[in-house]
Amino acid sequence: MRVLVLECALSLDVNAAMIADYADVARRHGDLSLTVLTREGVRDRLAGGVPEEVELLEEVPDYYTPGAVERRVMELLRNSSYDLLFAPREGDVVRAARIREKFGIEGQNVESARAYRDKLEMKRRVAAAGLDVWPSYRVDDAVDFWNAVDELGYPLVLKSRSAWAGETAAFVYDESGARQAASDCFGRLSADVPAHSVVEPMAGSVMYHVDGVRHDGEFLYLIPSQYYGFGTGRAVGEHVGSFGSVMLDPASAVGRGLVEIVEAVVAALPNVRTSSFHAEVWGDVDGRLQLNEIAARAGGHFTMTNAGAATGLLPDKLCLGLAAGMKPEQLGFVGEEHIRPVAGFGLPYRAGRVVALPDRCELPSVLKLVLPGWLVPGAITG
Repeated sequence: MRVLVLECALSLDVNAAMIADYADVARRHGDLSLTVLTREGVRDRLAGGVPEEVELLEEVPDYYTPGAVERRVMELLRNSSYDLLFAPREGDVVRAARIREKFGIEGQNVESARAYRDKLEMKRRVAAAGLDVWPSYRVDDAVDFWNAVDELGYPLVLKSRSAWAGETAAFVYDESGARQAASDCFGRLSADVPAHSVVEPMAGSVMYHVDGVRHDGEFLYLIPSQYYGFGTGRAVGEHVGSFGSVMLDPASAVGRGLVEIVEAVVAALPNVRTSSFHAEVWGDVDGRLQLNEIAARAGGHFTMTNAGAATGLLPDKLCLGLAAGMKPEQLGFVGEEHIRPVAGFGLPYRAGRVVALPDRCELPSVLKLVLPGWLVPGAITG
């Protein structure tokens, strides 16, 4: 079996770690060959060089700019035969689906990919199934934006309708901030080009996420968690402390409620045979749970590593193996009944140097503090 992998994690070290994981899947499989297209700089981060299970590793210049990756993937598929196109990152979901359909490759199709990427289409389908959704207002131009501002008031969030919202969101607290957000969003566009954005009321309350893996119609696991730190609705860069999330008891009332919501949401959206999921669910002032959004991919940053620590392996490694026909136990999956409670945190983005991190934690409920060196390159960890 030959698999074409697109891997573009934002951290080069995480990127290299994922490629090593995929190579381990190939070793366990015994008849799996990998071609990997990735970002510039990843090869130098691979400990021991390119794994022998990777027949070709190619760094694509300007990976995040549309054009070059699509061209190279289509060239490879025209000139050779691949059984799978594995593309677990957010920016690759739709373009990989389009290419699969063109070349007749099994996997997530365009309808499904867009339903999980387009926030308005996603919420339309979910609301039609009778589920509660966090309100989103279509913003294609400045008139749409100011209409939403007048209706919602402050604070609010302006973000992309389909792109990486965590990287593009503008948190708006007042008229001055609204004018700046409008300038940033619309100033780069011609007057008749849609902004393809949405405005939402800021959560300002409890913010949850649910992460899981599903294969052949069954969830292998769903982990409910609660964000902390930036749950106040402030942008990450404005927060002076740590931010992260802590796993909730799946048997608790809120844990059960979150899992049930995500199961119903996935049932309302076009099917994906094998996928990880990252859902965000906001609690309103009355405690009612509403879907903010769901992605057919693993969560980013600490949410992905939390899932890996809880289950014994990262979601993308599990998904690749399942898509290649392997059993969960062949990949080292511990089983839902053995999932360990986990909490994770991240340091806010800012210029500076990490001087030291603790190698022990005094909280009695914490059994082990894990500080992977690749999370803070150069840090000495215990």
